[in-house]
Amino acid sequence: MKRIMLLISIAAFVACNENNQQQEKKEEIKDGLEKVGGDIKATANSAGDYLNEQKKQAEEAINERIRDIDQTSAELKKEGTEKSEAARKKLEVLKADMKKKMEDVKNSSAATWDSTREAADQLMKKSDKEWTNFKQDFKDLFKKD
Repeated sequence: MKRIMLLISIAAFVACNENNQQQEKKEEIKDGLEKVGGDIKATANSAGDYLNEQKKQAEEAINERIRDIDQTSAELKKEGTEKSEAARKKLEVLKADMKKKMEDVKNSSAATWDSTREAADQLMKKSDKEWTNFKQDFKDLFKKD
């Protein structure tokens, strides 16, 4: 009888010890999962911040070009010649493209950002070239430049 009680006591002790070890392992896993979850949230927040910063930079570049177009259009309007009117019309087309791209940038999601950014970059390169060509074509209107 003593042996049976001893075996039951040992079995109970081992069973209790396993539960403590299992509980400790569960706590370690839970802590690890919480840490990973926190890291994922921090990474997501960082990625969101990065995306917002990229979008902000693209918007600022486009807005700057639109301001340049508006300023030049205002100067050309004062001129009042046929050539200045033709120049203004070209600028309005470029401005419309820039405004459309601005809306694309504002409304882009993280999933579409890469293609939107690429398109915005291409438009900025195109507008740089058009801006240079525009000034060459209408250089007599920009004698002070």
